[in-house]
Amino acid sequence: RLRIRTGSVIHNAGALLLTWFAGLAIVLGLFGIANPLMRSIEIAGTFINPLILGYAIPAILALLLSYAVAGRRPAAYANTIAAGALVLVLAYITLQIRHLYHGPYLNSFRTFDAEQYTYSVAWLVFGVLLLGVGLLLPSQRARLASAVMIAITILKVFLIDMSNLTGAYRAFSFIGLGLVLVAIGWLYQRILFRQTRTPPTAGSPAA
Repeated sequence: RLRIRTGSVIHNAGALLLTWFAGLAIVLGLFGIANPLMRSIEIAGTFINPLILGYAIPAILALLLSYAVAGRRPAAYANTIAAGALVLVLAYITLQIRHLYHGPYLNSFRTFDAEQYTYSVAWLVFGVLLLGVGLLLPSQRARLASAVMIAITILKVFLIDMSNLTGAYRAFSFIGLGLVLVAIGWLYQRILFRQTRTPPTAGSPAA
């Protein structure tokens, strides 16, 4: 914002450097050095915990930044920041679910069937919510993010849930995914495809 108001080359360089520094801190810090899945880092608090500060708030800030630079930076720049926001939200959802199942320390090698099933449900719900946002606003970026989330969930169900889940959890995973995909297909057919139809002119005869 300061760079837009002043037009200064120094402020422009500073904004770019801060963005790159934040990106490196996310990749090397949140997903590396300070990753609670890799190190014994205590996550105290059920819902109000350091995961909000580490992943949820940066996701919101990254999303706001992607909209702030839209039209003022190259499209790839804004889209990369938006993709980073999506990754941070996905990380927050995943880590929060693991925290609910494993307590304050998440670096356990064990994953419960119910936990694995909860990941699939939460990711799928997140994808559907993004689709709803993309249709209501409307926002092509939200619809694309929804497609990415649903694709990731489909891959997880077929590659991980099929081999790791047993009994009812495996059945519910496939049934739930199938029902949601059918509902999404119906929604696209009713809303998006209907919008592409050419409305009849005033002088055309009724069918």
